[in-house]
Amino acid sequence: MITRFAIAALLLFPTLTTQAQTTVPDMASRVQTCVVCHGAEGRASAEGYYPRIAGKPEGYLHNQLIAFRDGSRQHAAMNGIVQHLSNDYLLQMARYFAALNPPYPSPAKSTATEAELEQGKHLVFNGAPDRKIPACAACHGQALTGIEPYTPGLLGLPRDYLNAQLGKWRNGQRKAAEPDCMHALVKTLTPEELNTATAYLAAQPVPKNPKAAPANSIQFPLKCGTHFTTTIPDSNDVLSEQQKRGAYLARIGNCAGCHTANPKKPFAGGRAIETPFGKIYSTNLTPNSEHGLGSWTADDFYKAMHSGISKNGDYLYPAFPYTDYTKMSRAETNDLFAYLKRLPAIAQKTPQPELQFPFNQRPLLAVWRALYFAEGEYQPNTQQSEQWNRGAYLVNGPGHCAACHTPRNALGGLKEKLNLSGATIPVLNWFAPALNNHPVHGLGKWSETDIAQYLQAGVNRHAATYGPMSEVIAHSLQFATTADTKAMAVYLKSLSAQAPSEKESTGLGQRTLQPLIQRGESIYANTCAECHGKQGEGKANQFPALTGNVNVIAPNPVNAIRMVLNGGFSPSTKGTPYPHGMPPYRVELSNTEIAAVVTYIRRSWGNSASGVASVDVDRLRGKQ
Repeated sequence: MITRFAIAALLLFPTLTTQAQTTVPDMASRVQTCVVCHGAEGRASAEGYYPRIAGKPEGYLHNQLIAFRDGSRQHAAMNGIVQHLSNDYLLQMARYFAALNPPYPSPAKSTATEAELEQGKHLVFNGAPDRKIPACAACHGQALTGIEPYTPGLLGLPRDYLNAQLGKWRNGQRKAAEPDCMHALVKTLTPEELNTATAYLAAQPVPKNPKAAPANSIQFPLKCGTHFTTTIPDSNDVLSEQQKRGAYLARIGNCAGCHTANPKKPFAGGRAIETPFGKIYSTNLTPNSEHGLGSWTADDFYKAMHSGISKNGDYLYPAFPYTDYTKMSRAETNDLFAYLKRLPAIAQKTPQPELQFPFNQRPLLAVWRALYFAEGEYQPNTQQSEQWNRGAYLVNGPGHCAACHTPRNALGGLKEKLNLSGATIPVLNWFAPALNNHPVHGLGKWSETDIAQYLQAGVNRHAATYGPMSEVIAHSLQFATTADTKAMAVYLKSLSAQAPSEKESTGLGQRTLQPLIQRGESIYANTCAECHGKQGEGKANQFPALTGNVNVIAPNPVNAIRMVLNGGFSPSTKGTPYPHGMPPYRVELSNTEIAAVVTYIRRSWGNSASGVASVDVDRLRGKQ
């Protein structure tokens, strides 16, 4: 029987099972996101920071992509790009690039002395036996072209990249599964010795037909954790009917999304929730008796969900959306509690909130609650259909859509009269579009089928999801039943049109706008039109249209700016397992150029949103 941890992991990463025999069509267009940094066909260059990925061992590439996605390898751009992609899709990417073999560039001219190159060569092929350090060639092969399936080649890589990676191994920013031999090795060698090794490696030409050697070609001197891949087993463990209902509610409410800081500790809390008043950390939902729900009763749990009061009587901070969960019935909270009690007990303490005064005074929440909290289970509207009521309950209850899509006041209370009319999410700084029937800023041009498809697949003929909504679809809504997504669509289409209350910036005058638009038109033609079309028409279910796109023409242009800066993929879902990606242009385009192209798409083909200044782009460069 499979462990409780595996059950939790399968709920947290339900799309990550590997289907090794899948053949994905048109991979070249799907991975355009990668080649902006890594070069055409992943070949990179002899200089700079970005490595060649073409021809690397498939297992190595796959493991690195998983490490970037799960956060054990840190690079902000990469972490964001692959954040919501499945193991299967990452494997297809790895397989695609591993099969490529474009020519290697000639090595960059070395600035190292002959003595330094000779010392580096000695380390590479002989190691330092007196310090029990094996040669690089002992693990990476005598030809230094890698060992199948997990060990990469060391040739054809920029010296800057090699130095950066060794530095990260040395200071602990890059890690491998235990035993982490690379960390131990680079900690033993001096920085000067490491520099000679990278100088030698970067100066070597690559053989004409480089191939990684078979795994049995060498005897690894160390039991290295990087030689093994981690997979999540399939589960045939049978939950009770009540636990199954609870597991479904946990998905719909996206409990794992907020209550997991470390993917290896699902539902154990500790994730920082950023608010305008400071940080609040999500709590441990596992049945650990000291730090989690182990000592809680079903009555305690219902009080927290329904009334926003903890087991010890403290008022809960409304970063936990009990203002929505109060609409859930007692039976449903019992089901959810039964599921959470089935999870593995993980001993992880929840950090204390880091809030500014006076918001760190919990008793003052009594005032907030009196102003903004209406306790009570959902009451059906007898004038509406059962389907409409189901949709209204899901959207306003466990789905807590208003948490992002409704503007808030200075105290963090929701502006009920502007419910679901669209808003900039505080601190996260993404714009959540209107979910009502507004023809420009909302769902007015979408059919019920379009909405249901978007909720389950992450893309439709109008749009593709990025930003915080990607997490919601990846870990929550794609697993909603067809009946439930249809019900939500019916409810949302019934909401009266209401434009976002935020006002557009009008800081750019006509004299500034016209040359900016002209420059943006040229950048668009050379950089964007191939995927998004000459008239911004896009390609349905692949590359979203830009004309009339609510994310493009929103009063706050942050979504469009961040997508041009950081790129990314929509999430892997059952409906769209291999989504197309958007390349990041933060390196290729300057702030002024990004401002120009975003201004152009916001004011072309019938779009009439405000322009964007370079300072707007600069403010977002540090955010992923």
